[in-house]
Amino acid sequence: MCIVETKLREEIHVNLKEKGYNSWRRDRKDKGGGGLLIIVRDNMLRTKWK
Repeated sequence: MCIVETKLREEIHVNLKEKGYNSWRRDRKDKGGGGLLIIVRDNMLRTKWK
């Protein structure tokens, strides 16, 4: 699942590991608007891209 325009701040922590998910996020620090949050279930196959 991808969530855009999250408007999360650095002090807001998202930890879904205990519930069986990995999460990655990219906050926008220097501009208005929101960031990105990606949530993937632990048991899904994933590959790191270069």
